[in-house]
Amino acid sequence: MPNPSLGTLTLMSSGEMSARLSPAHRAVLTRIDEPLRAIFLDTPAGFQENATALAEKAAEYFTHNLQQPLTIVSFKSKKDVTLEQMNEVAAQIRSANYIFAGPGSPTYAVRNWIGTPIADAFAAQLRSGGHLVFASSAAIAMSRHVVPVYELYKAGHDPYWVDGLDLLGPFGLELAIMPHWNNSEGGAAFDTRYCFIGKRRLKAMEDLLPESARMIGLDENTAGVIDLAAQTCEVFGSGRVMLRHQGQEQSFASGTKFDWQAFQ
Repeated sequence: MPNPSLGTLTLMSSGEMSARLSPAHRAVLTRIDEPLRAIFLDTPAGFQENATALAEKAAEYFTHNLQQPLTIVSFKSKKDVTLEQMNEVAAQIRSANYIFAGPGSPTYAVRNWIGTPIADAFAAQLRSGGHLVFASSAAIAMSRHVVPVYELYKAGHDPYWVDGLDLLGPFGLELAIMPHWNNSEGGAAFDTRYCFIGKRRLKAMEDLLPESARMIGLDENTAGVIDLAAQTCEVFGSGRVMLRHQGQEQSFASGTKFDWQAFQ
């Protein structure tokens, strides 16, 4: 039976600081009855020179578009902190009720979160009714099977998957989370759909997945709010959520809600 004390995991694709996804943020915020304690975690972009500016942009977005405060919690790299400092960040995550993270590199986020008290804090939040909102690279990092976007798209590595935080594994969902599903940055010159890897590499990547795994694709400026208690996913934004398994796809338009049995 569903556990009513469970929280939500919201997956967003691009536009994480876009007005088009404000309804998804508001839909999650309305679930919070107690005083809001919202934080932004900067890890996925921790290696970038503009990581601080991106975090400040997120705080400004919350103030301007949602009329809510957002506290920045900085954890740019686990090699640069002590265990005590890492535990302090984990404590801040546990004491928040709205945890937001976004752009950067999914494999960098995984390397700095997996096997740490921070990953444990994410899982504890879901079990205790917290709300996690992860966009772009942060969303990918929550997968069981992580697509190494930069390594494939920019560095030309052969197709492979990386072990992720598998945040939904304990709930029976074995996912490869793929934002930027309908990306068109490559224009007519080259294919940047399917999280920038294109159709050719998508098929090669799919062949490497175990039969038990499912891809969940999110179009640009689209969000899926996964309610673990209700066992549903509600779609917000301007695109679709796609479920793909062994070449077969199901599409769910914005404004729809579907049962998570579709993931299995």
